[in-house]
Amino acid sequence: MSKKLKYFFRTLKSKKRKKIFGPNAKGIIYDSKNGYMALPISDITIGKNLGFKGHWNFNEIQKLLQQTTQDDVIYFIGTHVGTLLVPIAKKVKTVVGFEANEDTFWFIKANLCLNKISNATIFNKAVGDGAKKVTFYKNTVNTGGSKIKPIKDSILYNYDNPKQVEVDMVALDPFISEQSLTPPSGIIMDIEGAEYFALKGMQATLAKVRFLYVEFVPHHLQNVSNTSVEKFLKTMTPHFSKAIFLKDNTQFDISSSEKELVKHLKTLEKNNVADDILFTK
Repeated sequence: MSKKLKYFFRTLKSKKRKKIFGPNAKGIIYDSKNGYMALPISDITIGKNLGFKGHWNFNEIQKLLQQTTQDDVIYFIGTHVGTLLVPIAKKVKTVVGFEANEDTFWFIKANLCLNKISNATIFNKAVGDGAKKVTFYKNTVNTGGSKIKPIKDSILYNYDNPKQVEVDMVALDPFISEQSLTPPSGIIMDIEGAEYFALKGMQATLAKVRFLYVEFVPHHLQNVSNTSVEKFLKTMTPHFSKAIFLKDNTQFDISSSEKELVKHLKTLEKNNVADDILFTK
């Protein structure tokens, strides 16, 4: 099946769900291992997993929980609806979240209430390399795939004809000072290719955090931020001593094996293989 045909059927399924529940239905609430999760009816990606598997990325959550303590302040750069934030908020002292999509922001607020989370502060803003307005794609079939408008667009990002809106972007370093926020001890980031820009705007913060958890997706790096593996890594390697790839637990000592780390990422890029990376001190 071609990509275009595959995406056509995904969009069709999404629209069918919306028709079944009616034009006034806002979302569906799932009782999952992640907690009570409300999602838009049109979302057939995360919603399908929550409905049939009963969780979303729960193995990932378990690994993240191992990195946290009850005294931690954890920042989520890209909260989505809270499938990661909610279970981690139950363990740590405080969570601070950023979500650019105003529709998704409504759901993260709802899910904080559903799960009685009182130690979270969330902002309806994108995180990047400066304070400005940016164009943003509001995807519907996979709301977690919403992103700042890619520098190089693709059917991967626009197959469901996402609405384009202007959103507020902030750089994390000055925003923490302006809002008098408690600085993070750990950062969890998944912003669909805008990670490079966000990392550039949080260099002072990264110098002080204990860990950084970041998504690496080759086509995001190539198309959304249009940057190289080397430039991407240089925003992080000065601040950490170890990089752990979570799919197979491959580990690199940055001080002695940075060239091997670059080579590993380039291999993933060449084969178009995504992974999540945990950077630690």
